[in-house]
This record gives sequence, structure tokens and C-alpha cells, in this order.
Amino acid sequence: MGSEQNRRWSVFDGVKVIPAAPEALMAEIDTAISNLEYARATASLDRRYDARMADEAYKAGCAALAAGELDEALHSLNISLSKCPPGMTSAVAKIQSLISLTSQQLQKSPK
Repeated sequence: MGSEQNRRWSVFDGVKVIPAAPEALMAEIDTAISNLEYARATASLDRRYDARMADEAYKAGCAALAAGELDEALHSLNISLSKCPPGMTSAVAKIQSLISLTSQQLQKSPK
């Protein structure tokens, strides 16, 4: 008990001990590199879907629809659909429905 009370903080408390064997050091370096590569690979996959960007494009599409700009609305809604995470099924269905309606209106409108 007494030794615990006398122990003082040291600068070296958080320093990791470097393995004595070069093979062990190389294994740690390889692990760190693998972890970094995995993190970068998964981060780039997540960029494909962006709920915030999908929502902004959806709002822009709705505003364009309200203004009667069907081409712009269709463009924004397609961006929204491409950025919407597939797990958000109700949002995907709503966007697809609006795209369908906008496409129908574009076909009916005089050029």
C-alpha cells in the first residue's frame, strides 16, 4: 500500500515499450499500416452515400418543382436518389415517386 502512495507521475508513463526483436517491431508496423489502409478504404466507401447531401438535393428539387422548373427538379431529385443511403427505404421510395411524377410532367409539357 505504501508504494502506491509514493509513486509519482512520470513523463515516460504513457510511452510504449518498443519490442526488442525486429520481427515483433515489423509485425506492429504491418498491423498499423493494415489498420490505416482499412480505415481509408471504408471511409471512401461511405462517401458514396450522404444523407445530408441527399436531403439538400431533395429540398432543391422540391423548390424547383414549386417554381415550375421541371428539368432542374429532375436533376436535383436524381442527385438526391444517388446520395440517399439505401437503408432509408421510405425516403428512397418518396424520391423515386417524385422522379416518376416529374418525368411524366416533362413528357406532357410543350417544348
